[in-house]
Amino acid sequence: MTQHRHQQSLGHLTGLASRLFNRLLTQRFKQASIDMTAEQWGVILVLKNHESKNNEPMTQSQISELLYLEKSSVSRSIDGLEKRGWIERQRSPSDSRSKFVSLTQQSLAVVERCSEIAATVLADAQQGIEEAELERTKQHLAQVVRQLRQLNH
Repeated sequence: MTQHRHQQSLGHLTGLASRLFNRLLTQRFKQASIDMTAEQWGVILVLKNHESKNNEPMTQSQISELLYLEKSSVSRSIDGLEKRGWIERQRSPSDSRSKFVSLTQQSLAVVERCSEIAATVLADAQQGIEEAELERTKQHLAQVVRQLRQLNH
């Protein structure tokens, strides 16, 4: 594949968009005096969504699986969030190797502010794209994600 075709490939473009989005999101958090990376924000979102549906904590392994990230990477993100008091870890009573992770009360205000910042970054990134085009793009990407998940199992 030539360099030009590679730079126009779906994999390259989605990866680049993700990295650029994460970089900008981390910068905006920093500008708002929030000491959080985009990767840590991903962990918080997974916890927030899980807890709102299940009302129970998750294990670090579950978070890694949902984010499709290495356990060591998720563990580093969790370490940083725990140091700031935004999440807490507890050993599983049934398996001492497993740790449950949950959001703290202290994280709620930060989650609200970060949600607003993330929504603004996303709106800025999508500016000028018609809603119908955006929906089609999301449908196509969701299909690619489903297919890649099947291929990875």
